[in-house]
Amino acid sequence: MVLAKLANTSLKGISVALPAKTLSLLDDPKLYDGNKQKVRRVIESSGFLKRRIADRNTTSADLCEYAARDLLKHLNVQSETIDGLLFVSCTPDYFVPATSYVLHGKLGLSENCVVADIPQACSGFVFGLYQAAMMVNSGCKKVLLLVGDTFSKFSDMFRGHKAPVFGDAGTAILLEYNPLVSPVYFNIQSDGSLHEALVCKNGAFRNPIDKDSFYEDGSYCYEAKMDGAGIFNFALEKVAQSIEGVLEYANAQKEEIDIYILHQANKFIIRSIASQLKMPENLFPMSTLTEYGNQCGASIPCAICDSLKEKIVSKVNKVLFSGFGAGLSWISVVMDIKLAYCSPVLEYRSLN
Repeated sequence: MVLAKLANTSLKGISVALPAKTLSLLDDPKLYDGNKQKVRRVIESSGFLKRRIADRNTTSADLCEYAARDLLKHLNVQSETIDGLLFVSCTPDYFVPATSYVLHGKLGLSENCVVADIPQACSGFVFGLYQAAMMVNSGCKKVLLLVGDTFSKFSDMFRGHKAPVFGDAGTAILLEYNPLVSPVYFNIQSDGSLHEALVCKNGAFRNPIDKDSFYEDGSYCYEAKMDGAGIFNFALEKVAQSIEGVLEYANAQKEEIDIYILHQANKFIIRSIASQLKMPENLFPMSTLTEYGNQCGASIPCAICDSLKEKIVSKVNKVLFSGFGAGLSWISVVMDIKLAYCSPVLEYRSLN
């Protein structure tokens, strides 16, 4: 494990933008051949019910740009004062240039700004926090962290009897340099030997596009696959240990944490982790996954804006974040936060 303690990092605000279109598992006639009893069992066990789906012309960058504009407006932050921009996503606009540069231009940021893409999935928010905190401690006074995905476009994952669980989202988070705040503690781990547990094999340069890369209906075959049982077992084996590790490193007791905000993988996983930690379920929000699906890296900031808005802006909370998924990767973070701004869940409208 990599343990890191980073000072001077204040999380100032969060904004979340979701597509307008809502789909329900109950409305999909192809799912389990329309067997409502099987669908309801999936809903009961996983907690998934609805998700938001971006249209063909809307990307994760669009959603993140919308959230970023809302965030900067409500925090009264001028775009030219942003020193760093990170775009965390597995669904970029282009291979070249990095989508972060496209967003840098659209948001009107200064030339004196560090810009980068991070192709991270379900642990993207917490990994982005780590990178942003390092930037804050190396001269960037304000860092804009954009985390979003439109995983619903990997349509392979939803063919056959697979339950469609991925919902689309874009989020924006502002971090600032502040020498008066408590340090942020990270516990970061990886296992690339298991990278095929969640993989989209086609479309990049290992398996480039050719004439045989399409289904009969014209949609592209990404060969997107998820070993559901493997990911499930990995989460149950590793995440509670990761949380205990970062708590020990931060010299914090489990009972000191006001909220445990985990990646919204599914209800059973979150409940199982709470049980392993012997902590009450009411400290682990999970309503977001029922309303919006598995939003990959955006799920933690969306959970904050969706169900914790009032709590997180009224007082300082000691919060534990934990993200886990593709890579495989798992990261847990302990930090104190009191947001100056936390948006409601915004409905995306095209800016064009």
